[in-house]
Amino acid sequence: MIFKIQKKTIYIALALLIIGCTTDTNKDNVSSSIEKVEDKNIEINGVNHYFKIIGTGEPILVLHGGPGLFSDYLISSFEGLAEEYQFIFYDQRGSGKTDFPKDTSNIAIPNFVEDIEAIRKHFKIDKITLAGHSWGGLLALFYAKKYPDNLNKLILIAPGPSNSEYYEKTLTNMQQKRKEEDTKELVRLMMSKDFEKREPKTFKNAIILGDKVNFFNQENAKKMYDLVEFNEENSSKMLHTNSLLERNFFNYDITEGLEVVTCPTIIIIGDMDNVPFASNQTLQENLKNARIEVIKQTAHYPFFEDNKSFTHIVNDFLNPEYQD
Repeated sequence: MIFKIQKKTIYIALALLIIGCTTDTNKDNVSSSIEKVEDKNIEINGVNHYFKIIGTGEPILVLHGGPGLFSDYLISSFEGLAEEYQFIFYDQRGSGKTDFPKDTSNIAIPNFVEDIEAIRKHFKIDKITLAGHSWGGLLALFYAKKYPDNLNKLILIAPGPSNSEYYEKTLTNMQQKRKEEDTKELVRLMMSKDFEKREPKTFKNAIILGDKVNFFNQENAKKMYDLVEFNEENSSKMLHTNSLLERNFFNYDITEGLEVVTCPTIIIIGDMDNVPFASNQTLQENLKNARIEVIKQTAHYPFFEDNKSFTHIVNDFLNPEYQD
């Protein structure tokens, strides 16, 4: 999640996501019973990480957006898939219920990549399948470029912009969609003493106001963030982690070196995402074994706005013989 305050304009960009039919939210499509749900804390590369594991079967590691957000907003959207697969969610270093490293220099992309590799080894997974949303999609690609031989499949969900040019275009698209009254209220909230103190209600309202433009149906922003529990600690960590990683997006091109990535890859996007479609086309062109799936009438959170289509696409990708 990228926070920028420039004069009286605030850009809030959740480092980037996918799919669509009608606005069919995830709550109507989740399974009523999951065989396994487990919460645990595991030390990964010297940092105590929080994990939530749901389902049984082939393990899939899920990388949340941000940088600085945490897994809460994703979990319920994967419950319908947890009847056949095991999803390993975790809060990345410096986020959510995971500790913030004592040395801030450890909030760096290479460390996030090594965390994924250490998690793979901890769970004794030979070749890992990664599902990354927004910033998590970019993180999955950073990992893929360093450890291509350790990958099984990639699921990129509304991945962040593939280069700095598309990043700036994404912010412009968001600014153009944001209503003037929302911008004014967002500025007021973020300049308030309650926001400075990370008062949960104020912080959450600011996040919702800033992120509304990343939904096809903007009313879905509040519904999704009702799944997220903000408090003073995780809110502070979110902003701190985000600010430390923000500089990586000013001059970058994630496609450099992607030729080494040959595993099957699916890019799931919403047709109304603020990330330009050309950004995802560029990813597809630079990945040797990738395809794009578009879900209509969704934006950056297709898994939430049309969970039924999302679940079908992922099932079909993971198991081509899948029948719903």
